[in-house]
Amino acid sequence: MTDLREGMGGRVRTARVAAGLSVRELARRVGVSASHVSQVERGMGAFSVPALYAVASELAVPVHSLLEGEREAARRPASPEDGSVPGRFASETAPPPPGEELAGIVQRAPDHPSIQLAGGPRWSRLTAAGEPEAEFLEVVYAPGIQPHAELTRHEGREYGYVISGRLNVEVNGRAAVLGSGDSIAFDSGLPHRFWNDSDGETRAVWFVRDREPGATPPHL
Repeated sequence: MTDLREGMGGRVRTARVAAGLSVRELARRVGVSASHVSQVERGMGAFSVPALYAVASELAVPVHSLLEGEREAARRPASPEDGSVPGRFASETAPPPPGEELAGIVQRAPDHPSIQLAGGPRWSRLTAAGEPEAEFLEVVYAPGIQPHAELTRHEGREYGYVISGRLNVEVNGRAAVLGSGDSIAFDSGLPHRFWNDSDGETRAVWFVRDREPGATPPHL
């Protein structure tokens, strides 16, 4: 798998500079140290899930824009409005080779980009490129992790399904333990967190819709 941490720091730095924020100011706004932001920008560290969403919100960019690189962005499927064929890469000018008719739609297992976030979870993107206003992910939670002190809140709604293992969830002050086959759906604006305090790995699939359709994006 490609490690999405490589290159993410540069995208955070670019978005921060474009927003006119210093490292210290961004750190103050998201509640982390300036040295931690600096380490992430240099590719030597990773944000927690709450910090990642907070950074994206403060920089007024979608989460996927921080995770995907130039190669993935360039290969995002073109929209039908520009006369292209749905499912083709925007950069393609000729029909795809035989066997690649679904390029831009199918994501093969060895090609899922992944990133290890602070606090235990590993995100693997399940789409061929970053989706506008949504994330479709497999999340693997390392065992024996205690809950992060900070809870996550962001725009939109999310849906989760536990494939295997056990997952501790807390949403708006109410807690539960999900097992294999259990699912959850809730407003992402409610404070929430997930962790795995069992002695085995937990695997789950998540779909996160960044905001309600037609809603005004944050900071606009």
